[in-house]
Amino acid sequence: MGKESTQFIRAKLVNYTEADCSHEEVANNRVHYHLRFEKAIGWTWVYSQVQKLNGELTANLELWKIRPSGMQDFEIDIREIERRADIDDNQSGLADFEQG
Repeated sequence: MGKESTQFIRAKLVNYTEADCSHEEVANNRVHYHLRFEKAIGWTWVYSQVQKLNGELTANLELWKIRPSGMQDFEIDIREIERRADIDDNQSGLADFEQG
């Protein structure tokens, strides 16, 4: 069974955590999901919601970073643990830069 699309995972994360806005990007060979919350919610609840969703997906997720951005506002980054196939096809290896 293949992994779910990034759009599907992001939509599920938003639904499970009630995030106010979100986006995803590829960074360091991983898919990262950025969720922003503009209301005071409990960190323990957000963590448990992400863990609950993680148990339902074929992709493995981990909470990566948390950033306060205001009095009650904060952002979290969740990343996929495993690399997706073809995610870094456009990246060059060290051999491409060797002179010889």
